[in-house]
Amino acid sequence: MMRWRPLFRWLLAVAPLAGAGCGAAPVAPTRPTWADVQPIVQGDCSGCHGSTADATGAGFRFDFYDMTATTCGDAARAMRSSTILAASAAPAIATDVTLGSNGRSKMPPYPGAPLAGWERDTLLRWAAQPVKGPPPDGNRPPVIDVGQLPFMIDKQLTFTAVLSDPDGQEAVGALEINGMAFLMNRSGSFAVNMDASQWPSGTQHLQAILCDGWTSVTYDLGPIQIQH
Repeated sequence: MMRWRPLFRWLLAVAPLAGAGCGAAPVAPTRPTWADVQPIVQGDCSGCHGSTADATGAGFRFDFYDMTATTCGDAARAMRSSTILAASAAPAIATDVTLGSNGRSKMPPYPGAPLAGWERDTLLRWAAQPVKGPPPDGNRPPVIDVGQLPFMIDKQLTFTAVLSDPDGQEAVGALEINGMAFLMNRSGSFAVNMDASQWPSGTQHLQAILCDGWTSVTYDLGPIQIQH
C-alpha cells in the first residue's frame, strides 16, 4: 500500500494544565472556541452526530464547525449541502445540553452517561458565541493510503483508499482525475471505481484533496496511463 503524508514531522509537547493539581477536574474556558468544543462533541455526540448524521442524527453533524471551499477546497464537495454542521446548530446544541427539571439534559440521551459539568459549561458558553478560532496546537493535515493503484487502465479505474487523520479527527476528501471526482464524506476505507471508458488516451494525474475542517492538503497520487 502506498502512503501519502506531509513532508514534515510535527513535534508534540504535552504540558500539564496550569494551576491544576493532581486529580483536579478540568475547568471550562471563559471564552471557548471550536478547538475546545470539538473534543467534547467528538467523544459524546459522534455516535449519532458524526458521519452517519443524515441517518442517525436528523441531519445534525457535529464533527465539523463548518465546511467551506475557502477552508477545504474541493474536499468541501464531499459534504451534503443539507447537512447541518455545528456552527449552524449552536442554538440547538445549547438547548439540548441545558439541564431539565429532572436534573438531566436531553443530550446525550439516556442511558448514555451525562456530560460532566465543565463539558456542559464549555458547550453553553461556546453556543452563546460560536467562534471557530484557531486550530488546536500542532494540528496536522489528513493523510491518505492508496492500495492497488494501477499504472495503466482501459475502461475502469479501481483501487482502495483509506482516509485518516493523525490527530484522530474526522476528515473528508475528493479524489480527482480527468474532471471527475470520487467524494469521501468521512474517514475510513473506500473501494474506488471510476468509469474511464470515455476518457481520452494519454496520461492523467490522480489527486487527493483532503480536509479536517481546519486546513486542506493536496496530494499528487501519480500518473495514470489511459490506453484504449
